[in-house]
Amino acid sequence: MKKEIFARSLVIVLIIIAISIPIAGRWLEQKQQGNIIDMHARTFENGSWSTSTIQTKVGEPIHLRLTSEDVVHGFAVGGYNMTPLEVLPGEYIETTLTFDKPGEYTFFCNRWCSPSHTRMRGTIEVLPADK
Repeated sequence: MKKEIFARSLVIVLIIIAISIPIAGRWLEQKQQGNIIDMHARTFENGSWSTSTIQTKVGEPIHLRLTSEDVVHGFAVGGYNMTPLEVLPGEYIETTLTFDKPGEYTFFCNRWCSPSHTRMRGTIEVLPADK
């Protein structure tokens, strides 16, 4: 009887461990990448990015996953040294941004996409690291 209880307990513990390992791995990966933000670009309904404001701290990486819901868009950040990205419909492109100075940075679509193109912008608020 004791062997049976021990065996069942051991099986339960092993199942819990087997379930926990992939979850812990994903959590650790996300922690290493910093903030992960999915952003969708779209021209319909006055054009916009699905996220208009991002907040971070100096030295804290932001991992962006960008996609388009309709046409080809661009992605760039004013005042940040990066190669503008091409955001294709239905595909994801990923990039990581890390700012070394506090301030407000404007992200925008740098490719003419529609009459609503000028609305395709948002703000990245970078706070000092000690806040």
